[in-house]
Amino acid sequence: MSVYEILEKWGVRDYKILTKQDIDDITLGASILATGGGGDPEIGLLWAYNVINKGKEIVLIKPESVPNDAMIAMCGCLGAPVVLTEKTPNGNELNTAFQKLSGYVGKDFAGVIPPEAGGVNTTVPMAVAGELGLPVIDGDGMGRAFPELQMTSFHIGGVSASPVATINEKGFAAIVDSEDAYMAENIVRQTAMAYGGISWIAGYPMNGDQVRSTCIPNTVSLTLELGRRVREARDVHNDPIEVVERITGGWSAFKGKIVDINRDFGAESTKGFSMGQIVMEGLGDHKGNTAVIDFQNEWLKLTVNGKLICLPPDLITILDSETAEPIRTDIVKYGYRGTVVVVPAHERMKTEKALEVCGPRAFGYDLDFVPLKKPLVIK
Repeated sequence: MSVYEILEKWGVRDYKILTKQDIDDITLGASILATGGGGDPEIGLLWAYNVINKGKEIVLIKPESVPNDAMIAMCGCLGAPVVLTEKTPNGNELNTAFQKLSGYVGKDFAGVIPPEAGGVNTTVPMAVAGELGLPVIDGDGMGRAFPELQMTSFHIGGVSASPVATINEKGFAAIVDSEDAYMAENIVRQTAMAYGGISWIAGYPMNGDQVRSTCIPNTVSLTLELGRRVREARDVHNDPIEVVERITGGWSAFKGKIVDINRDFGAESTKGFSMGQIVMEGLGDHKGNTAVIDFQNEWLKLTVNGKLICLPPDLITILDSETAEPIRTDIVKYGYRGTVVVVPAHERMKTEKALEVCGPRAFGYDLDFVPLKKPLVIK
């Protein structure tokens, strides 16, 4: 059955065929929302390009279009972003993972939803959907990027992460099935370590009602608009940072230069994460001030002059001050200059249950979540 036969069966008339330019813009927008993580976005971009070059179409539909009896799943990669740049996929991993997951649950999947609105895990699901002839659902499980399997609005809303199909670039595969999402994360993470640091996964099988009630809706459209508007601002030499602030509802919290980086290199091989901390020295209006940002794949905690500014699940993104190109945790270097933009998380990521799953204490901080407050006054 083709994607259009699926849409015809569902009675869907409202859909969008994504072009290469759309994929470009989605990649940029998703990389901004990735909060420093999400892996090398070029991998997902080129993967989706290849699908389009083969004459296949990537079709985007709203969550409301998915019928209750349709089976949907997410797919993407899990592991340390630094490793992803060294162990690039061959392009067949997630097609195989989807097929193995379908065989295990005994049902055919009728759609693909990105696990996160961030980096490679936004565009790669589109490539898989195009390859398999399935629609992409306009939503995700985070509204940003997070490092662990259970840190999704799907899990928060009661959808089981398992079963999860996991595979590497050589075709080695496993099915992880656990009612405990934290145990599933642990097993999949250890499997990724056995694969060399990166695992390609398909999981969170769910029906249409579960998709609608748990996903962060319309985030693919958001990344598309965000990337397009930033690109257009660059073309006419307008301020792209202002564009990011306006579209995301965020604001600039700090502007400076990176003067120190402390990486936990052992975490990449033993924990499957890129972990560490950076220090920024203020520039312009922020001259004389110091910002410190912790990261675990993504930017997590921001303090300025020792004052707490932002904690997860709210978003921290560091953007090149001239182009709004995101600065990722896996490539950040001494001397990089950027603007730190903070963005409030979606309300589904700030419920009591959500804060247990992806709030400060989920990352080892003995701190209560304090929502972002504007305006920020740096003293």
